[in-house]
Formats: sequence, C-alpha cells, structure tokens
Amino acid sequence: MIHKLCSPPIGDVENKYQLPWIPYEEFNRIIGIGKGGFAIVYGAYWFDKSRELYTPVALKKLNSDNRKEFIEELRILCEISYVYPSFLKCYGISNDDKGSYVLVLEYARRKIFK
Repeated sequence: MIHKLCSPPIGDVENKYQLPWIPYEEFNRIIGIGKGGFAIVYGAYWFDKSRELYTPVALKKLNSDNRKEFIEELRILCEISYVYPSFLKCYGISNDDKGSYVLVLEYARRKIFK
C-alpha cells in the first residue's frame, strides 16, 4: 500500500502495492538526463533515511500532469516489477516543487539486456 502520507492518495494502486511517499526535499544534485515524448528523467541522489545513505535514483516525471496517466504508469511499473523482480526497482513516489507527481526509480547505469 502506498504510504498514508501520500497526499492525495493515488487511486486503487494505493491498495495493491507498498510504495512510500518520499518528500522531494530528500533529493539533491538533481540533473536532467533524458527527455522523450512521454517523460523527462532526472538523475539525483536521495538520502534514504531508513538505510542512512545516499542512493542514486532516477526521477521520472511524465510530460502530462494528467493524474490518470500517472496512475496507469505507476500500475504498469508495479505489475512488471512484481512479475520480474530484477526489473528496475520503484522506491516510491513524490511531488516535485511544482506539484507534479514523480516516480522514484532505481538508477540504471547502462544495463545491457540479452
């Protein structure tokens, strides 16, 4: 279940997957690393308080502020990760400084798939 601090809640995905709400202030050294037709991806460091260490992450912000599209992207990511645990890990969700939803993902350094 998405952490109850998630405000506002993210639809029915909230009842199925355990994703914490991560305050955007916990990210630093945010830089743009990619832009496509559907999203902008940023690289950042997140101070993971539970492990007390900085973790490199990718912050994926959809180009649309459409809440329904964000929920669908989140649902698909969670379902793929559930079936294929080696897929990119989703650490949680956040809101950027403009209030847009952001997926907080494992930072993949040029993974090669065969």
